[in-house]
Amino acid sequence: MRVTFLNPPFHPMFSRESRSPCVTKSSTLYWPMFLSYAAGTCEADGNEIQLIDSPAMELDLPATIAGIKKFAPELVICSTSTPSILNDLKVVKAIKEQVGADVPGIKIAIMGTHATAEPLESMEMCPELDFVVIGEADYTCRNLVRHLRGEIARPADIAGLAYRTAEGKVDFQPEGPKIENITELPWVSKVYRKYLYSCYKKYFYGANLNPLIVILTGRGCPNRCSYCVIPQTLNGHKFRMRDPKDVVDELQYIKENFEDLGEVFFEDDTFTANHQHVRDICNLILERGLKITWSCNARADVPLDLLQLMKKAGGREMCVGFESASPEVLENIHKGVKNTDKAIEFTKNARKAGLLVHGCFMVGNPGDTPATLRMTLDYAKKLNPNTAQFYPIMAYPGTEAYKEALESGALKTKDYSQWLDKDGFHRTTIQRGVLTSQALVDFCDKARREFYLRPNYIFRQGIMAIKNPRERYRVFRGFKTLVKHLFRKHGELAPVARQAPTIKM
Repeated sequence: MRVTFLNPPFHPMFSRESRSPCVTKSSTLYWPMFLSYAAGTCEADGNEIQLIDSPAMELDLPATIAGIKKFAPELVICSTSTPSILNDLKVVKAIKEQVGADVPGIKIAIMGTHATAEPLESMEMCPELDFVVIGEADYTCRNLVRHLRGEIARPADIAGLAYRTAEGKVDFQPEGPKIENITELPWVSKVYRKYLYSCYKKYFYGANLNPLIVILTGRGCPNRCSYCVIPQTLNGHKFRMRDPKDVVDELQYIKENFEDLGEVFFEDDTFTANHQHVRDICNLILERGLKITWSCNARADVPLDLLQLMKKAGGREMCVGFESASPEVLENIHKGVKNTDKAIEFTKNARKAGLLVHGCFMVGNPGDTPATLRMTLDYAKKLNPNTAQFYPIMAYPGTEAYKEALESGALKTKDYSQWLDKDGFHRTTIQRGVLTSQALVDFCDKARREFYLRPNYIFRQGIMAIKNPRERYRVFRGFKTLVKHLFRKHGELAPVARQAPTIKM
């Protein structure tokens, strides 16, 4: 069966699989990792696959439609996100009408965080939509294809699928158990190499060495941060780990098949959730003598000896969510790491081990006030990570943060067109007392200026760029892009965005 997996056209630098902003001010463009994992799983089941990443391939809607028509798929599976959902459903409608004219009976499904959180609403908003994949998509997409091939009798027999009944009503089956043995999933890097290699160097992460490849060594996060959308919609809270040998085998493949590789990024919700798993991967890299650079998502609780091992095995940087300086706010969002002194010690240890830190700071959480925002900015300066991002809370449907905001009245609108500003950059639909949505965006702009325009910071980055040619491109590209936004007003809505969208499209 022919199946198209599509990351639909939208904003040219839009990342549906981002954990928060989707559109950054550092020209970041994410790999469509979860979409690619699902594509690889369906291909391994004997199907013919097309994988289109419209933002990375610089395809507008007509060009995207033309590419799908040429392939003539029987099923199209689209990635979605909350800020782009109105656009994504318009793309579904266009595919159904335009491709369907040449391929009668074509079916269309959506997947991703928003699809998982609001499957029935999505079906109701778009009559052209046939299915919604709920939760972890790999096997659900495979089973949907098996149903369309006649191997599974009814969509009602597929866990994690919303569908239309014979009577035209919308129904769904809840997601089943998460995939226990994720080692059996195809290597996502092979999917990238086969289908996305032409735009390999288009993907850019502002804090990382580029070009880069993004993979998983595990899925799920044992932590319960209220705002984090991926564990609460897709991956769950049980950390399921790949066999370390399988991970290092894939690293070897990447090293041999992607030229000019900057680094590999482990996009696990928390790569350091299981310290022994990290040790096993690092030790195996060292045993093989594999020379490869990598970075990861981490928490501020990794001991010095493990940080030193990570560095020795090729570790370069950790992306760490510090979020807030306020113990009350950290408690409210169930961060777990509430002692800022320990976070400061961790950052010092990372520096001692030779690892860089990318710090994430978030405002607009329950308990935030103008005073706690100021504390957080001062905290960021004290931590002094190599790079930092400041962003307002984006309370995604399906998360505890969204439920809290809805119940407390902090959520000012459910209009999905208000998630991005008039220029396509992220804003927030949350207000905390005197901290309006615009005030939160304005603070993040101010924090970015204060953090990045410090003379000692600029000097340190300049020395890094001079001494380390591998860091030079990242520093200059990131700064060039950032400087465009340092004194720019963000967060303002386009006039049409103030009108609530109709439900039927």
